[in-house]
Amino acid sequence: MEIVWIILIVLLASLIKGITGFGFAMVSLPLLMFWYSPLELIPVLMISNLLSSALILLQKKEQKLVSKPFKGLILFGAIFTILGVVALNFISEDHLAKFVALFFILLSGISLLKVRYHPVIKKPWYKLAGALCGFLTGCISISGPPLALFLNFANAGKQQFREIFAWFSLITAIIALIGYYFSGLLTAKSLEMSALFLPLLFIGSFLGKRLNKKVPTVLFRQFSIAMSLVSCVVLLLG
Repeated sequence: MEIVWIILIVLLASLIKGITGFGFAMVSLPLLMFWYSPLELIPVLMISNLLSSALILLQKKEQKLVSKPFKGLILFGAIFTILGVVALNFISEDHLAKFVALFFILLSGISLLKVRYHPVIKKPWYKLAGALCGFLTGCISISGPPLALFLNFANAGKQQFREIFAWFSLITAIIALIGYYFSGLLTAKSLEMSALFLPLLFIGSFLGKRLNKKVPTVLFRQFSIAMSLVSCVVLLLG
């Protein structure tokens, strides 16, 4: 019965990743912690995130979706992922995850309540957002909520949203996995678990891509914020 629940959790997480471009770790990590420790899960989820992001990027694009400011976001995300991996060896990831969950529950609530707050997104903010999300990726494998909220503030379109998330996840995941390997966190067991998840990632990404085309932009944004809120609550209570 345990394996059935694990399969359902991974399938749901990959489906959401396929629809929104993010959310795999935020959905799966709190639930999978019923059976595995965080240090066992983080490398596996990073591998899964890398593969699902690659699937999204391999899909045909009708236009260029990643503009120059967002390239800066991705670059700083890559740099600060290294610091996150280093910090993982010294910081309690459980305490850090709960702090992040509390902070972004507040931000998600503000967004869902449509509080009239429309910050002017200047170039330095893209780099700052990338640095924060990269650090969280390396440390706890979760950058979805802050990046989702920032992209909503930056008025990223639905397809652009998925594309930026996929590039960010792919690049930061590669860097994080190299760091995990040298830290001794990436093991043979990690690879075995990732192999189990691979078929589910293909199925979820394929179905998510089909659903993404049918979801209106406004509904998509509200859904992505709501998912961040629910995931943060689950993480906080986990």
